[in-house]
Amino acid sequence: MMAKKKPLILRPYHKTRYAYEKLRICKHCRFFTVLWEDRCANCGREALIPVMQQARIQAKRSMQNERLIALLITLAAVLFSQTLLQIILCLAGGILLTGLLWWFQRKMIEPETRRQLERLLRSSQRRIIEGIYTNLTTASAAIKDDEQLGYEILREMATIVHNDRIRLQQIMLLQSFTLRKDMDLTLEPLMISDFEPALAEYIGELAKIKRELIKHQAIRYVLRYEREILDMKNGVRIMALVAGAAVRMKTYVDAYPDFILRYVRHLPKDRFLRLYRLVRRNPDQTWNGLRNEVSALYNEKYRWDPEFQNWD
Repeated sequence: MMAKKKPLILRPYHKTRYAYEKLRICKHCRFFTVLWEDRCANCGREALIPVMQQARIQAKRSMQNERLIALLITLAAVLFSQTLLQIILCLAGGILLTGLLWWFQRKMIEPETRRQLERLLRSSQRRIIEGIYTNLTTASAAIKDDEQLGYEILREMATIVHNDRIRLQQIMLLQSFTLRKDMDLTLEPLMISDFEPALAEYIGELAKIKRELIKHQAIRYVLRYEREILDMKNGVRIMALVAGAAVRMKTYVDAYPDFILRYVRHLPKDRFLRLYRLVRRNPDQTWNGLRNEVSALYNEKYRWDPEFQNWD
């Protein structure tokens, strides 16, 4: 008997432009994490900050040291001056040069921050791996007690760690939830190279509730493993749902007419109507016999349906 799926409300997922923006570092013990925890899992202190913030701190510290060196050089020049004029000139020159250095540093704070970030990430590879391993242990423990929390942890980790093990764990957890159109769901980051029934089921479900996520990669996946999917209990339904999602754009009909042709008679009415309108608007396209099959099915089943009369 199939386990009942659980309803849930996922924690908001904050997308970042760069993967490293998910990383946080403990100011005290230099432990790395991708999770949203308040306390450091290593030392227990509330000292976690984004790595970009840490890089900015290091950049400002480096620039501060440079200004301090400039002031020390100025002081040394003053101390070794032998006349009042030399003292005044050294002092004025040192203050001027320090001021120019400060002005230049303000202009260079962003490039210096990026340089410090690259240096931080490059020198901390071992600690980052150790932190990710700790996060994975946390996720494994969370899955046993709270599948939703476990999924949310894995989702954060997947931003940094790209492997099929984490992708498959996410897919398996998603298949235990009741998915809705309003949920922040993804597909392409979860794609794996080998056949996995849970992934095929997930693709089919997304093809029903979030068709915009069905793109070339997903269509090619179901085509590559079409025989295996058809051996599944709901295999034909999955293939038909993906074909139905594909007809939302002419690009996909142009690319996969044979695929859509094989499942056109399994399309629900709304998806067949979308395909019918697409065919009518492109009279010069035959799509390897798809046009003829659409016309035949229309005459057999929908000829007198009023929704098909006003297709423009």
